[in-house]
Amino acid sequence: MKRTPPRLILTFVALTMLLSAVSAQSAQVNISPESLPEKVEIGQELIIRFNLSLPGGAELSTEGLNLTAETPGGEAFFSTPYPAKVITSNTGSAVVEWAAPLPDDLKPAEHQLKITLDAKDTAGQPLTGSWTGTLNVDFGDEWSANRISNFIEQRGMFLFLLLLFGFGLLMSLSPCIYPMIPITLAVIGTQSKEKGILHGLIMSLTYVIGMALVYAIIGYLSATAASGIIAFMQSPVVMIPIAILLIILSFSMFGAYELQAPQFLRDKLGGPDGDNRSGLLGVFLMGMIAGLIASPCVGPFLGGLLLMLATTGDGLLAFISLFTFGMGMGVLLIGVGTFPALLGSMPQAGGWMESLNRGMGLLLVGMALYFLRPGSVIPAHYFYPLLGAILVVVGVFLGTFDALAAGATWWDRTRKALGILAVVSGLIFFVGSSLQYGFLHQAWKSVLAQNTPGMQLSAAHSTPTGGSAIVTETPAPLPAKVQWEKIHTGENVQAFLDQKRADAKAAGQPIIIDFWATWCVYCKKLDKAVWNQPAVVEESLRFVTIKVDATKADDDEMTAIKEYFKVPGLPRVIFIDSRGEVLHGRTSAFKPADEMLAIMKGIR
Repeated sequence: MKRTPPRLILTFVALTMLLSAVSAQSAQVNISPESLPEKVEIGQELIIRFNLSLPGGAELSTEGLNLTAETPGGEAFFSTPYPAKVITSNTGSAVVEWAAPLPDDLKPAEHQLKITLDAKDTAGQPLTGSWTGTLNVDFGDEWSANRISNFIEQRGMFLFLLLLFGFGLLMSLSPCIYPMIPITLAVIGTQSKEKGILHGLIMSLTYVIGMALVYAIIGYLSATAASGIIAFMQSPVVMIPIAILLIILSFSMFGAYELQAPQFLRDKLGGPDGDNRSGLLGVFLMGMIAGLIASPCVGPFLGGLLLMLATTGDGLLAFISLFTFGMGMGVLLIGVGTFPALLGSMPQAGGWMESLNRGMGLLLVGMALYFLRPGSVIPAHYFYPLLGAILVVVGVFLGTFDALAAGATWWDRTRKALGILAVVSGLIFFVGSSLQYGFLHQAWKSVLAQNTPGMQLSAAHSTPTGGSAIVTETPAPLPAKVQWEKIHTGENVQAFLDQKRADAKAAGQPIIIDFWATWCVYCKKLDKAVWNQPAVVEESLRFVTIKVDATKADDDEMTAIKEYFKVPGLPRVIFIDSRGEVLHGRTSAFKPADEMLAIMKGIR
């Protein structure tokens, strides 16, 4: 038997290996992004879709797809990427998506990103390709603790405080500060006129420092122990008494009584033998009271600022920042307290002063009604009758039933017309709301029932004679609101959350955790304006939804949970992705339904 030469065997093996290597060689794929964002927001998800041009009319296999990301020449600026997703797959082309969350403690910078493709086509042929580009990573529109720290580090503390002072100055032009004007005039205005500009300036500064100190204390508490202070200042317990006080003050502006500081305080303000030093303490305390009166109104505008500073956990920074803001907000009051000194030669009474007082009274009433608005403090069926009654009383004080003198001016006629309008509007609100909500409601329904022809309603659908009924399958009805699993402070919250996170991760579901309290106005607003919207409810069905009731005082466990989830105040909505990672960059306070829905749709 003739043996095959060893050289021939080796040659055959080599050729076989060469052919196998050629057949296993990866085909190169052209990768290009559909579009790159102009700015990638810190704390959000970086999402890029790539167009793949496959060679030879191949088709991408959805199995074994892998997109590897690296940052040439630097550390990764993103957290663990999500699994790559095939969006479309056609002959010769495909679209795949790569995504990864960005940490919320990144610094703004430009980063290089290299994406490498490792996949196969439907015939098993390996496919490779890569793309490298540069991304601008920066902060979004909202402020965070990291952004504040970065701003102070880059621009300096002075500029940061100057911006806060300017923001406070703008707030001084808003209606929130107007209720403080008559109080300021009553406390220090008269003395300023009698003792000169310098006296008025010193007293006004002391008054505003007291007011600013209130905001500074609120800022400090929001950044340290009392995380619920922001929402508490907007709770009915605070807002109802202040609204009542503003209504009482408004009647002074309408002439029902004379508004002035109490006798003991006026004695303090004057001091022994006219010494002003003892009066500074009284003015300072009145300034703090004024700050408390204004705080619920300032709350909605300052909620973002307080939450922003609270996330830093830096009580000193929050104290200084809010004090600076309060001083900016008090600039108008400093002018009000100083300016009366310039009115010494002007008449103390007259139509202009009466008109000014009544205008201030209307502002006080408007601010009180703003505090009590439906959906915030008082239900609609109580608010609108109350609004009607108050408008009638205001109309009376505006002179609705006063006879016009023979030489009445245009303003006298305008004031009377405004009074008539207020009375008529008040009666409309009172009667209309009583018909809709109150004691006239049932009587009105009876009248309608007697005068409306009856209608026969049938639950069955008729079908043509000889025909058969068409049965259509209807989808399951959408819940009226988000379906929450609820847990309360002191009910072993940590173990409950840990188990839910583990179960959701195993099932590949994201989580929503809503921290709320019964006294939190904006927590209730979330329920009434966001969590009951059909689009939001439908999107919530793919989430595990948990409500944590933090109404009771925090115990050690709840305090630790709030610190872990970075919950400086209420409401606070926390998002956890399907891999169990807390997305701190997506954490939200109150947001309108459309904005909340956009956040939810971006959670994987």
